[in-house]
Amino acid sequence: MGKTKITRKGQVTIPKEAREKLSLKESDYLEVKVVGNVIVMERFESFNTLKGSLKIPAKYKNKSWKEIEEIAQTEHAIEVINE
Repeated sequence: MGKTKITRKGQVTIPKEAREKLSLKESDYLEVKVVGNVIVMERFESFNTLKGSLKIPAKYKNKSWKEIEEIAQTEHAIEVINE
């Protein structure tokens, strides 16, 4: 599919043909893995790609991640106490 060269900063350019085939664009993330002696880069799908696909309970709407964690910890603690 093509060759690429590692720059002084450790960067590589993904050949245009590969970027087009996978619809990769600037600012996309790739997960990098080493399998044996092969470097594998896979598209990294963030949670933001799921936006709108899950129904969020009303008690979590307009809450920060920290607030959601605190609610979940409190609810879990109450469940443990009531067991």
